Amino acid sequence: MSMASSVVLVGAASAAMAQSPSLVGTYDGGQMEIAAALQLLADGRFRYALAYGALDEEAVGKWIVRGDRVLLTSDPATAPRFVLVSQSKSAPGVLRVDLDVPKGLSRQYFDAVITKANGQTERKQLAEDGLSLPFAAAEAPTTIRLSLQMFDVASGPVRLDANSGYSVRFRFEPNDIGKVAFQATPLKLVNGALLLDRHGRTIRFKRARH
Repeated sequence: MSMASSVVLVGAASAAMAQSPSLVGTYDGGQMEIAAALQLLADGRFRYALAYGALDEEAVGKWIVRGDRVLLTSDPATAPRFVLVSQSKSAPGVLRVDLDVPKGLSRQYFDAVITKANGQTERKQLAEDGLSLPFAAAEAPTTIRLSLQMFDVASGPVRLDANSGYSVRFRFEPNDIGKVAFQATPLKLVNGALLLDRHGRTIRFKRARH
């Protein structure tokens, strides 16, 4: 067999692995408390959407088959992020947290994760006017992170001490929030269904009937 023939055969095998016509179609992953859908297109593209409580997410990108798994890789997206706007002194013995958010987004979706001088960590939900948290000297906060748990977004830790001050203001930039960054994320093929582990649940996508 010539080298050229070998290259052609390897290329054909790779194409067969990447595309599986029998899997092309629309799948329903709905279950209690979850609405979900997945579409595998013949051109190797996919569409995904899920609604779970207050969470709505979606993704588009490419899919391939590897063994008994379908791998999803999303198109590039700009991740949401937190930006530290300012840090200053607050009232003595009080941690003050302010957060600038886009219009229509509630601050109550956000948490502050606070590490204290005694080594303990606590999570506090923000109110619409932010957070004011009194503390004793032995429990003075040493770092703080903000998080939006439903989208698994968190800031980096910000150091807190008497010199830098305990009043911090963050800004939340949503960017492409709700777009899932799948990176060769596997869905296992079991008895014609595709199983995706997400948000602590196993979502079973079954081919939708027309």
